[in-house]
Amino acid sequence: MLNLRYFLFLLAFLPSLTFSQNLAEKLGYPSDTKLLIIHGDDVGVSHSQTKATFDAMKYGIVNSTSMMVPTGWSAEVGEMAKEMPTADIGIHITLTNEWLNFNWGPEAGRTAVPGLANEKGHMYPDCAQVTANASPEEVEIEIRAQIKAANQMGIIPTHLDSHMGCVFYGRPEYLKSYLKIAQELNIPAMINQQMVDGIVKPNSALFEGINVEKFPVVDQLFMAEPKDYEAGMEAYYTKSLNNLTSGLNVILIHLAFDDAEMNAVTKGHETYHAPWRQADYDFFTSEKARELLKKNKVQLVTWREVGKTM
Repeated sequence: MLNLRYFLFLLAFLPSLTFSQNLAEKLGYPSDTKLLIIHGDDVGVSHSQTKATFDAMKYGIVNSTSMMVPTGWSAEVGEMAKEMPTADIGIHITLTNEWLNFNWGPEAGRTAVPGLANEKGHMYPDCAQVTANASPEEVEIEIRAQIKAANQMGIIPTHLDSHMGCVFYGRPEYLKSYLKIAQELNIPAMINQQMVDGIVKPNSALFEGINVEKFPVVDQLFMAEPKDYEAGMEAYYTKSLNNLTSGLNVILIHLAFDDAEMNAVTKGHETYHAPWRQADYDFFTSEKARELLKKNKVQLVTWREVGKTM
């Protein structure tokens, strides 16, 4: 007969056994599985961007996206999402407006968050100016306003991430609000171990009350840089898919068509322009991309699935 004291010990120990599972095991896969989210940023910034992204989710291997709420075409995301009710759609928290002739202001309004608007009422073009002008309180107000507006468009976000990384590269208080709000919503906030080690741990008192260990951590993050575009996007993404490792991998891409609208939006930019975004679309709707997933035994997962492990 099993000793009662030993039985009670097992009951106490079993929860720790469950907790020790890695993300793949929590999702029902072997512990060494290569998990991958192929994530199309920036839906809502233009019709071209949104249409290309939803088409790539329907006909290609893109399986996740996030919307820019303050932009002029964001309402279209809610309309297109009606055709894909289980689509993995997050909030691409937008604190900047980097384009020359296509402009927007903060969703909360210039009066509520004056530090997020320049003299024209538009958001600043880069994260450095956001950090210099926007208080942590204003950033939190804006994040909440963007989520509320998305809800009103019919979008219940599956996760949070950050446009141009301003939440990550600004004040640590920005990251605190980002994680706090995700914790309230019980959804993932895209974060990697470098952010935890470089921002959270040195500011542990600031993050008190936020269970950072609860958030799934991205093990490898891939995003093409200008040198990769110059060398060829197919070569870069082929190498990326061949170099995936076990754990959670995320490939961040920017899909759009090389059309008149997207060329007008990206005018004056030598990177992330319309041809760049068309190249992303072309690769991730190609048969070669599908073959590389099979060859490398990659398991596609979504933030919606990952969130259920929380």
